[in-house]
Formats: sequence, C-alpha cells, structure tokens
Amino acid sequence: MLTRRNCLRSNKGFSLVELIIVIAIMAILAAVISLAVIRYIDKSRKSSDLETAKTIYDAVSYAYAEGYSYEGIENGVEQDADVVGTDIKSNVSCDGEVAYNMEVVSAASGTATFTNNVDEQQHFMSLVRKSLGKETAGSKDFSDPKCKKNSGSGKPAGFMIGRKLDSGGDPVRFEVWIMDASQNPIYRLYPDCCKDYK
Repeated sequence: MLTRRNCLRSNKGFSLVELIIVIAIMAILAAVISLAVIRYIDKSRKSSDLETAKTIYDAVSYAYAEGYSYEGIENGVEQDADVVGTDIKSNVSCDGEVAYNMEVVSAASGTATFTNNVDEQQHFMSLVRKSLGKETAGSKDFSDPKCKKNSGSGKPAGFMIGRKLDSGGDPVRFEVWIMDASQNPIYRLYPDCCKDYK
C-alpha cells in the first residue's frame, strides 16, 4: 500500500545535474543546427549571384551578337561593339591563374543601370540593358550581390561586365565579376567561377 510519503518520493522530478545535462545537449544541438543553417543560407546566396551572373552574361552575349554587325550611327558616332574602352584593370586573376588585363565594359550596383562612356559601344550597351529589362534606373533591382563574403580587399558591392584582353590588347571574351565598392573586380562568377566563391 502506498502511503503519502512514498508517493512524494516517487514524484520528485529531475535533479539539477540531469537538467544541466539536458540544457548542455540542447545548446550543442542548437550550435550545430545554426552552423548548418548559416552554411545553407550562404550557399543559396552564392547560387543566386551565379544565376544573376549567368543572366547578365547571356544578355551581353546576345547584345554583342546583335551589336557586332550593327553599322548604325548614334549621337554622331559610328557604333562598333569591338572597340575597347580606356577603363582597363591590370593584373586581374582568379584562382592563381596567369594575370591578364581586363576592359571594364560596365558596372552596376543597387538599382543602377549598366552604362559606360565609350561612344562606339552605346548601341551595344543599350541592347544589354534591354535584354536585362533594365533600360532605366530602378526598373529591375538585381545589381546587389546577395553574398557579402569579404574578399580581403572589400565586400561585394555590385556586378561588373568585363572583357578579357590578350597580350596585344585585343578582346578575348566577356566575363561577369563581382566588384567591391571601389569598382575593383574581386570574384569572377561567369564563365569559370572562382573557387573562392563556390
């Protein structure tokens, strides 16, 4: 027969040591889960940036194919998508490859449009903006990178359209980079994404 005294002993609950162990296990699980969530969010942001870079690259490729054969005149200047501008970044490289010079065709951050000051490229740049659906400022907000991983020289601030130049200064291929606030290329996203960004 159970007495009141025996009932109280059997319902005493958890001891302080047991509660501390449970709380410690919960803290460890929370730390592991939060690290996994942070990695997942970082990976999804990078994937978003890679998709944006591919969209920009496709628009540039289309605009170049159309603009290459264009023989019109805009604002009194004969248009030529092959003209190399004067905004050249020296010693650009990614993943330890041989450094090269790159023409900065255009850069954009926030809701800014991709523009440049090379008179001969204005038709080409107009086609790029139209392909992106971003003919006017603020019409499509995609220009800020989602991932804010510091490269050591600064945090990503926008996207840059570049053109790799060979040793003679002739254009080789278009590239899409993430740039810092000073418009220096920090991560190449397309083609051949930097290993640091994957």
